[in-house]
Amino acid sequence: MNFFIIVTFIVANSALIDRPLYIFQQPNFKTIQNCKQYVSAMHQRIYATASAAYNFKHTPEAIFCLNTEQVKDIFQYNSDEKEKKNI
Repeated sequence: MNFFIIVTFIVANSALIDRPLYIFQQPNFKTIQNCKQYVSAMHQRIYATASAAYNFKHTPEAIFCLNTEQVKDIFQYNSDEKEKKNI
């Protein structure tokens, strides 16, 4: 199973459920331990890359190492929420 690096951001409106996310496609890791080691060594670069993707409009909050199924669940949840809003 692959593990991916996910960065979440702080949102000003606490009523907002959807938080901006940045998902790194590369690198990805075979074990969660390898992912966590990489994050520990590279957290500043990870935050900088994720922040730049949002033109530095959001402040990074946390970094997570999630497996393939967890990332799919995020996409499925977001897709379901968009469908509910369109009804």
